[in-house]
Amino acid sequence: MHNEFTLWLIPKEPLRGKMRSIIRNLAVEFDAVEFEPHITFYCGRSTQAEATSVGQAISRAFAPLELKVADIDHSRTFTKTLFVQFRESATLRRMFEMAGSGFKLKGDYKLKPHLSLLYKILHHAEREAAAGRISVPTDYLFDMLRVVETQVPIEDEAPVRAWRTVYEAGLEGASYF
Repeated sequence: MHNEFTLWLIPKEPLRGKMRSIIRNLAVEFDAVEFEPHITFYCGRSTQAEATSVGQAISRAFAPLELKVADIDHSRTFTKTLFVQFRESATLRRMFEMAGSGFKLKGDYKLKPHLSLLYKILHHAEREAAAGRISVPTDYLFDMLRVVETQVPIEDEAPVRAWRTVYEAGLEGASYF
C-alpha cells in the first residue's frame, strides 16, 4: 500500500444530499461502508503541497460543471460495485489534463467519469439486481473540488475509512480555455 492524492468533483446540493441518501441506503442494505458522493477525475502520487496547489489552480480555473448520465452499471471492482457512468465531457477532460500536468510524478489513472454508489464485493446477480432497481437523476451539476489523501489500492473498507481531505473549494472560474 502507498498514499496517493485524488481530485474529486462533488455534486451541488440538493443533488449531493440525494446521492448521499442513495449511498447510505445501499450501505445499510449491503452492510457496506458509506462515503461522500463524488467523481474522481485524477489520482496520483504527490506531496500534499503539490496536490493542494493543483486543486487550487483547478478550482479557480473552472466553473461548476454539468455532466450527463450514460448508464447505471456495476463491476467486480470494489470501488465500482455499483455506479453511475457519465458521458464524456471536454471540460472534464481539460480538468484531468490540467491535474496531470501539475503532478510531477505521472500516474496511470484513466479518466472514466463515474459516481460510485456502493463499495462492496458482490456476486454478479446481486450487482445486476441492485443496478436494475436504482433510479438516479439524469443531469448532475458539480460545484466543488476536493483533494483527498488515500491509501491505494482500495480493495476493502479500511482505506475508505482513512480518507483525509486536504483541500476543498468551490469551482469559481468562468470557464477554462
